[in-house]
Amino acid sequence: MKKKNLSLLIVSMVTVAGTIVPISSLAETTDKKIEQQDKEISALKEKQKGVAAQITTLEEEISSIFDEGISLNKQKTELTKESEQLKKDIAALDVRINKRTEAIQKQGRNVQVNGQGTQILDMILNSESITDAVGRVQAISSIMTANNDLVKQQKEDKALIESKKSTIQTNLANVEKATVQLEKEKENLVAKQADLNVLKAEVEAETSGAESSKSKLLKEQQEALKTQLANEAKNKEAKKVETAKADNSKATETTTTQSESTTETTTAPSNPGGTNESTSNPNEGNTSGNQESTGPSEKPVAPVTPPVTSGDATFQALNSLRAAHGLSPVSWDAGLAAAASSRAASMQDFQVPSDHWNRGDEVIAFMFAPGNSVIMAWYNETNMTSPSGTGHRDWELNPGMTRVGFGYAGGVIVGHSA
Repeated sequence: MKKKNLSLLIVSMVTVAGTIVPISSLAETTDKKIEQQDKEISALKEKQKGVAAQITTLEEEISSIFDEGISLNKQKTELTKESEQLKKDIAALDVRINKRTEAIQKQGRNVQVNGQGTQILDMILNSESITDAVGRVQAISSIMTANNDLVKQQKEDKALIESKKSTIQTNLANVEKATVQLEKEKENLVAKQADLNVLKAEVEAETSGAESSKSKLLKEQQEALKTQLANEAKNKEAKKVETAKADNSKATETTTTQSESTTETTTAPSNPGGTNESTSNPNEGNTSGNQESTGPSEKPVAPVTPPVTSGDATFQALNSLRAAHGLSPVSWDAGLAAAASSRAASMQDFQVPSDHWNRGDEVIAFMFAPGNSVIMAWYNETNMTSPSGTGHRDWELNPGMTRVGFGYAGGVIVGHSA
């Protein structure tokens, strides 16, 4: 009968373990996929930021080129106006040069034809006095200087005209060249901007697809968790039924054993009596007694009280993990849960309290979802810190742990155990 009870218990344990392990494994795989998807989404968003920054830089460069083009157009307009004014100045200079040329040529002809050189000499010789001669020499010198200045001015005006023409032509050529270059750069930048816009659209599409995949995985995870919880409920009911059957079998076995036990009687001799001197016939007496013996009695084994449960998703996921590792489930403790909630509320700055490292009954997680997500994060030590490197996993799989409570506040989850 005991072998039968043991067989029932083994079958029950195998059924529970065979159901929980695949679901836990599936949940762990889903968590890894979600984590990988988060990394991919993060990388795509960084890439998206980089592309957006490049587009912004190109837009600034295009704007700068546009402003520079406007400036060049203004310079071109001003140079064109200067060129028109220069043409007028050149025309006026040409008139003056032509007049000077005509005067110089006329003066030269007078010297040749009329003997102006002899007249100048006669003018000096016919002076009435030395003072008059000096005055006439000064007058002649002034006339000669004026003629020389006229010739010099003629040369300077011609050189100025050529210089202005050259400067304006050079400036106009430079403006035209710069304008053409700016147009080419603008076309290249616009084309590059178009390529970046296409790349940005592709990255946004990839990001959207990755986020959609993540949403799908989260939905699958939720469905798996629901299935896990439903199976756990079924397994608990099955365990209750098996336990009840085992208890009934033990009670039946005890009753049968008691009914089959027999009573054995044993006789023990009494002490012999002495002779009586006052009588001639001594009397001898024997005493006899019956002793009843019974077999050892057995008490029915009381059923084990099941642990206190809770609908808390993290609590359920923890017991599933412990069951998958062959450990006993833990009970829900409302007092520990209240203490954990208060503890979580004090960590809204996402800083681990200094006294946390001196206690072994507490686990903390930042920015993880309740349920299987945080349980597997502790189990895998994902983004966790502990002196041993496996402190969170050791806490979850502590065989001596019997009671737990979890608290939540913002993005903080705290677990306390006893």
